[in-house]
Amino acid sequence: MKPTYAVACCVLIIFSWGCAGLKETKHQPPLPLQIPGADPATIIENLTRINRELISFKGLGKIKIWRSHGHQSTRIAWAGSHSQKLRVEILGVTGRPLSALAFDGSRFYLSLHTEKRFYQKQTRHASLERLISIPISISDTIAIMAGRLPLWEDSSGSLTVNPSHPDTYLLTIRKGWFRKQTAKIYLREDMHTVYQFELYGSRNQLQYRVTYLKQGQYDQFRLPALLQISDDQHNRVQISAERIWPNAEMAAETFILKPPR
Repeated sequence: MKPTYAVACCVLIIFSWGCAGLKETKHQPPLPLQIPGADPATIIENLTRINRELISFKGLGKIKIWRSHGHQSTRIAWAGSHSQKLRVEILGVTGRPLSALAFDGSRFYLSLHTEKRFYQKQTRHASLERLISIPISISDTIAIMAGRLPLWEDSSGSLTVNPSHPDTYLLTIRKGWFRKQTAKIYLREDMHTVYQFELYGSRNQLQYRVTYLKQGQYDQFRLPALLQISDDQHNRVQISAERIWPNAEMAAETFILKPPR
């Protein structure tokens, strides 16, 4: 596997109407603006409470990446902290790291062990776009890996029935008025379990989509055991967890990389 590929691994209403012969056409209104007994603000508040006590996490598993020219798979290890810190390592067959990336909250690091190349940059808005071709920020990645959602503070939304699956719901949240962003949260019948999350940019273009394919229970925390991050450009990343250690103790140095020797 080429090192550049290894680095790349780290890290829906159709408005319908109908008529039959000379029968009267019935205009179908948009699916409900209000759902009895459902308060979007309450749902958002409940979502922000998910895994609130999770401070840090470590995981071990596999990652697959699909691009227009093919796909590949490798083993991966990761560690994250609620203080916006992340480390991802691509592992070889022997378990030794081939490459790594890290973010300590203010500086982004990238290390290619096999090529003995090292890169670091001062930034507070690190993204994985150059690595996986999907514009997902490291901050959002940390929240997703921790079983939470990258929600905005003091956000409000609207709740409708999901037109594609009437037994589920769609919670839409918007932020800003000029460079507006929109988040779409797809909920199960209980209005609490999230099975998909989408983030759209100011021109309503999809930035990324997260699909929770399988959840697992780790201590008192429910975390993604199998998730997929994708876009509309045929880029797709799937992460499967073999083991997860919630609230694992980690030193601050865990999220700082040094040049390979």
